[in-house]
Amino acid sequence: MSTPKPLRIGVLYEETQMTDLAGLDILGNLTPKTINMVADLNPSFAPLKALAVPMEFLYISSSLEPAWTTPEMFVKPTHTYDTAPRDLDILLLGGPNPATVKEASLTFLREASMQTKVILTTCTGGMWLARSGVLDGKKATTNRVMLDIAGKMFPHVEWVDQRWVIEEGAFDGAQIWTAGGAGCGEFSFRSGDEIDCVDANG
Repeated sequence: MSTPKPLRIGVLYEETQMTDLAGLDILGNLTPKTINMVADLNPSFAPLKALAVPMEFLYISSSLEPAWTTPEMFVKPTHTYDTAPRDLDILLLGGPNPATVKEASLTFLREASMQTKVILTTCTGGMWLARSGVLDGKKATTNRVMLDIAGKMFPHVEWVDQRWVIEEGAFDGAQIWTAGGAGCGEFSFRSGDEIDCVDANG
């Protein structure tokens, strides 16, 4: 049996709030490294080894310098917006200051949206994606306290007060998930079984 191709998961880091990206840990718990570690500690978990999903995490920012995130934590990017692949399985955007995102990130989002299977945003990450134009004509959500501001800044998006919203992406089978605050983003990860266009077998 051939080894499944790793899921490629891109994470945009640009002055992002750490809690918006907490859902990453849920995905990380499904990797062979984590499941094997748990099974070694408790053999009753050994059957889970067959269910492990290989993943490659790509951390993307303006440069390869450590990227700031709350609370005064820094993440070492693996790629810049110029060098990151566009054909990802999952792309995650946490919440930055929506007024100060970099133009290079918007170019990346426009290009990646044409090839990425699932785009997930949490909190003001939805406004980040909206600034790129990818959400024009679609329903979306963001942090509840920012909904009115989002409507004024990005009137071509239909902003709704929901925990999360799922829309079709740019090609058949692609999806765009926008979530409210950080907790809503985590719940959207826990509902990931609905993301049927991404699986370990491609």
